[in-house]
This record gives sequence, C-alpha cells and structure tokens, in this order.
Amino acid sequence: MQNRRPVLLYFYPSISSFIIKDRELLAKHYEIREFQFIPRNKYLTPLLFVNQLLFLLKNSWKADVLFCQFAGYLSVLPVFFGKLTGKPSLLVLCGSDCHSFPAIQHGAYRKKLMGFFTGWSIKHATIVTPVHKSLQLTPYTYADAGAPAQGYQVFVPDAAVECREICNGYDSRDFYITGAPRRKNSFLTVAINMEKPFFYRKGVDLLLEAAKELPHCLFTIIGKSPSVERLELPENVTLMPPVPYQELVHHYNAHEFYLQLSMAEGFPNALCEAMLCGCVPIGSNVFGIPDIIGETGYILMKKDKQQLVELIQSAVRNGAEAYASKASDRIRTEFPIEKREKEFVDVIDYLLAKKKVRT
Repeated sequence: MQNRRPVLLYFYPSISSFIIKDRELLAKHYEIREFQFIPRNKYLTPLLFVNQLLFLLKNSWKADVLFCQFAGYLSVLPVFFGKLTGKPSLLVLCGSDCHSFPAIQHGAYRKKLMGFFTGWSIKHATIVTPVHKSLQLTPYTYADAGAPAQGYQVFVPDAAVECREICNGYDSRDFYITGAPRRKNSFLTVAINMEKPFFYRKGVDLLLEAAKELPHCLFTIIGKSPSVERLELPENVTLMPPVPYQELVHHYNAHEFYLQLSMAEGFPNALCEAMLCGCVPIGSNVFGIPDIIGETGYILMKKDKQQLVELIQSAVRNGAEAYASKASDRIRTEFPIEKREKEFVDVIDYLLAKKKVRT
C-alpha cells in the first residue's frame, strides 16, 4: 500500500507568478488543500474570516502542516488552529509583513490592527522562512522614511520563533539570454501597479527625475497607470501596460540594464528574471537587493537623484557586455528554483519529524 502524502493547508493572497511557482513545486511532494485569502472589500473581510474558519474546521484535522504565504490577516486563524491542534505552522515572510514605511503607506506595522495580527502570527508560528535574512533584522540607511532599522524583530522584539532563510528561486528555462539585439543605453523597470503608494515604493519617482538628466539614455517602464499617464514625462521615457508573464523574457532581452530602485522589497522577482536574461542590474541598497546583485552590477546607496545619475553614467561608460553573462550566471547558480524546492522540502520534513516526536 502506498504511503499517504502529507497534507499541506496552503493559504495565500492574490494569485501571482511566485505563488503559482511555489504551489507547483510543493504539489510535487504534498497533497495541497488551498484557501485564497484576499479581502476585496474591507466590509466583507469578516465574511472571509468565516469562510476560512469553515475551511479549517473541515480540513485541519487531516492536515500535517499549515503553510501561509505572507503573515497578516490570512495567517491568524491557521496559526491559532496550529496551536490548538498541535499541527506545525509555517509562515513565508515576503516583505510587507516585515516592513513599516508610513510615509509611503507601506508595511503591515504602520496599521495597528494589521500590525497586531502580523506580529501575533509570527510570534506564535512554529517556524518562519523569510525570502531573505534581512527581513528578520537589518539597518536601513537608503532613505529617511525607513530609518533606522527594519525587519520583523524590530516590530515584534519578543518573537523567539525559529527562522530559516529560504530565498526565491528561478527557472533558467523560463528566463534566459535569447541573443536578440538590445537597444543601446536602454534601461527597463517592471512596476506593474504604479498607483500610489507603489509609485514611490518601486522608485518610479526617482527614475523619472533622473531620466530628465540623461537624454542619451532610453527608459522603459512596464506597468502603465492612469496617474502616471497624466504626468509630463521626459521624451526618453516610454510607458507600457503590463504584459503577460511569458512575454517578459523578450522585454528583458531588449534592454541592456535593469533598474530596481525600490524603497522597500523582500527579494524582487523581476530583478532576478532580468538578470537571468542578461540585463545588468542597478539596484537600491535595501533588503535582499545588494545580495542578489553581488559583484555583477551597481548599488545605489542613497535615494538621491544626483547619485543615481552618476551611477547610470558610470554604467553606460563601462558598457553592459562585461556584466551581462555574469549577472545571468549569478542567478542561475545562486538562486535556482531547485534550491528553493529542496529547502522547502527539508524544512517541512523537519516539521513533520518534530510533530511525530511530540505525538
């Protein structure tokens, strides 16, 4: 008789490319029973909690691990049920659940209720797996809005939860250097949603300021929005609407450089995808970005227009050819999707072994 596959109750917010990838790799090893927690209307959020409660009442007794992608409203009941039933709970911390940036309306801890639910979930989970170690605790010097430190230990100082870094992973069969010609002195950023506060969090405001000083460079932003369309944009800036995920590889390969000027991130996927495609990265000195780039690109130490202009001028002088293959090789060797899969399996096997010992 075949052994029963462990059952994971999988809780996640809106569907995105990285949610789909994680769900697929977990489904190779476990039986997945999923619940999407996305409050489309704040007045209907209590009903969403009721639906989640009914889901847990129906499924938690069969579950082996309660797996939450993000901490916050969606993780409170799963973590509580884990404590109630003795089932281990795992929280994947991705960024906003470890941030507080009130000036740009970003981060779970800028709101009392959301901060309480997020902190309580982290404090009482069996284990947390941030996508980068900086989400646990890190100095923040890039902009005044986030100083002097960020990470869940700043906001939940009494959290003694076990923590294991599991970085995002990428498939070099999906993103790769195609050999297509690249536009000279071209820079790309993918922001998807550019309405406030994302406009500032993703650094689009800084990009537009710098572009005015660099008429010899071409800037493309994927992620059109009504408010940005109304701005008076420099002639060297092109706005594009969001494109299908599968088409991004062609846009990355059409540009020499990729800009990730975020004020706050966890482990940005678009940056890594662009690097796999041979874009030379220029990124802000926040959270996982410097670790991703390593020695294959450029780091903007402060949110400052003049510093960015000088950094871009230096990148153009040095050319993209020397760094392109190094950037691609770094993501392929340091952050492959297979590594993330193995680390998830290892940590879940560890939780299952601990559960077996207790019972």
